[in-house]
Amino acid sequence: MASRAPRRLGAALTAIAAAAVALAAGCAGQAKRTDADLLQLSDWLPGFYDNQVQIAADRQAGRAPHESLLLTVVPVDTEQLGTGHVFYMQEMTAGPSQRVMMQRLLSFSAVKDGIVETVWTLNDPERWRGAVTTPELFTALQPDDIRPMRGCNLKWKKEGERFTAQNDPSTCRALSPRTGGVEFMDMRVELSADELAISTRPVERGASGQGGDPYDRFRRNGGS
Repeated sequence: MASRAPRRLGAALTAIAAAAVALAAGCAGQAKRTDADLLQLSDWLPGFYDNQVQIAADRQAGRAPHESLLLTVVPVDTEQLGTGHVFYMQEMTAGPSQRVMMQRLLSFSAVKDGIVETVWTLNDPERWRGAVTTPELFTALQPDDIRPMRGCNLKWKKEGERFTAQNDPSTCRALSPRTGGVEFMDMRVELSADELAISTRPVERGASGQGGDPYDRFRRNGGS
């Protein structure tokens, strides 16, 4: 009977080693998938967008139309945030005035359980508006030029032929683009090869009054 103990111990150790190898292989496989997803996200995100298709659908359905907007996303290189998977996003009203509504830097990183986006605000937004056409402006970015939106990181995941992202609204307090006050914010994004949909709204306000769709849905237009 005693001779069976070493064999049993050896078998147990072998099983543990095999499980460890399988776990390591699984982790390596997940890391590769996440890296591939991050590359695809970074390929899809940049571009020139507008929401005219959404506005036309609103009018056809008899809903109050979403505001007419233009959105530009360009990749940037900056030592402060790294030289890969960093983007400048600028939202403007459409029409002759083209009033700037929002400016952000977005940085993406692959982590153990997926992709995380950090949103950065600019302390002097007007200084960087030319980055839409000259993104190399951000090579001069300094630490005191930006600050992260703390508690507002978005977690991204791949769902079929699109990506979705959401923050934790219980930790994200930010300036509301609608009210101008600081509120807990629910931030969501959807991204496909041709569309970028963004929803940023105060938690307590609930669903958007614009036909129940809280998203501004931008279609890639190839403009400049």
